[in-house]
Amino acid sequence: MYRIGLTGGVGCGKSTVSSYMARLGLPIIDGDKLSREAVTPGSEAMERIRQVFGPEVFLPDGQLDRVKMAKLVFSDEDRRQALNAIIHPYVWRRTEEGLITAQNEGYPIAVMDMPLLLEIGWQLRSEAVWVVRAPVEQQILRMCARDGATREEALARIRKQMPTINKINYADVVIDNSGSLEATEQQVQEALQQVPGWETMSRR
Repeated sequence: MYRIGLTGGVGCGKSTVSSYMARLGLPIIDGDKLSREAVTPGSEAMERIRQVFGPEVFLPDGQLDRVKMAKLVFSDEDRRQALNAIIHPYVWRRTEEGLITAQNEGYPIAVMDMPLLLEIGWQLRSEAVWVVRAPVEQQILRMCARDGATREEALARIRKQMPTINKINYADVVIDNSGSLEATEQQVQEALQQVPGWETMSRR
């Protein structure tokens, strides 16, 4: 199976590309969704988070206090690494399950939609890396509109990630998402023409 590792900085429009690829019939393994799944109340990961971070990062109903946790990990690199060490093994285990399912269903291609693909070295688990890019100002505007973030908060999140220029150094395909939706979709279509198995896949 040909595994596409899809990534991009916050606000670059990776989800736009992923959604379009799903509409084209490609199986998508959503890293964000799996990360949220990992922290459902009662999960093994949640128990480990309680042991490492204490009860103060939980809401009264047992849900993870995402706001409090985000503040902790964005301000403390050691804590961020500790959280990743809990979440990432779960995400990869579920990713492998998704890849096996897609292969068993006869798909020659699957998309691993992973925000931190490069930061955690999972490009080594992909046949190709696709990076979605957009200018920083566009990232900021999108985050402010989508998340209600201030400009300063948006910039802080961007600066915590690997710079887009560094991501592009790993890229086999770069999707420029700074223009129209049609222009982005056209780039995806053109890139897929070069993917082994796409011709067969597109006839499914």
